[in-house]
Amino acid sequence: MNHESVKGIAIAILFLLTLFAGLLPLKIRPSAGQGNTRQRFLSLCNCFAGGAFFATCLLDLLPMIRDKYQQAFSLAGIHTVFPVAEFTTCVGFFLVLTVEQIVHSFVDSSLLHGSHGNQSHNEPLLGRSAEDGFYSSTSSSFRPQQRKKTKAGESGFRVYILILALSMHSIFEGLALGLITDVDRLVQIAAAVVIHKSIIGFSLSVNLVQHEMETKTVVKSAILFSLMGPIGIGIGMAVLRNSTEQSSSLASGILQGIANGTFLYVTFFEIFQRELAERGSRLLKVLSMIVGYSVVTGLLFYEEHESPA
Repeated sequence: MNHESVKGIAIAILFLLTLFAGLLPLKIRPSAGQGNTRQRFLSLCNCFAGGAFFATCLLDLLPMIRDKYQQAFSLAGIHTVFPVAEFTTCVGFFLVLTVEQIVHSFVDSSLLHGSHGNQSHNEPLLGRSAEDGFYSSTSSSFRPQQRKKTKAGESGFRVYILILALSMHSIFEGLALGLITDVDRLVQIAAAVVIHKSIIGFSLSVNLVQHEMETKTVVKSAILFSLMGPIGIGIGMAVLRNSTEQSSSLASGILQGIANGTFLYVTFFEIFQRELAERGSRLLKVLSMIVGYSVVTGLLFYEEHESPA
């Protein structure tokens, strides 16, 4: 079996398993009779997701970005000790922070005109639930329709920021897989990528369910994210035939660096900040973060250990 056939099988399996994992959290959405138990479980799953995102950011993406820059600079004959990968990550972080605050400014001057509070500036990326924070009784002067419109607008923007960060990572991870031609190495790494993407897809949907997004939004997000890995593999197969190694490495390093900064922002400003600000089960939440971090770390170690030299 040649490498293109293996990649075709990997595309199908990656899409189906990632989609299944992305839709699974809909089965544990809190209901009226089981709200407290399921809400606590979702909170712990969200913490698990935060740990998984944290490990992906520092242990998976950052070393990959360094390698891409080193390859591009080596081919171009450039030698530098400047931390380009870290710099690009910071650019991505401040980019999403700036965009987020610009959106808040427009919201404050339009939908929230007439309010004396500035709580929206302190909200996590996906916002809080309707029972606390910005949508609590401190904003009771708003009409219900206006609160609903505000929440929908804010949440919609923040959802796509999160999906954008994960999708860029997924595309370039698929791109890296698509550039592999050794069949044995391809099979080993494809297996680890499928497991890893399934965990991230589950984590993404858990985050959306935790913030009470509509079912159709969760489904669309799961489908969109599931498509990104296969698209990346397809792009990698095309790049393998049509572009130079230097140009592809440089473009990958730049875009993955920006995605990594966005990833970092989502992890700390959205997940960790929100969960640890709420009362109850703090040690369990920290333990869930550590478990999520450890799972991704184990997968990355396995992938590195099983990769042929």
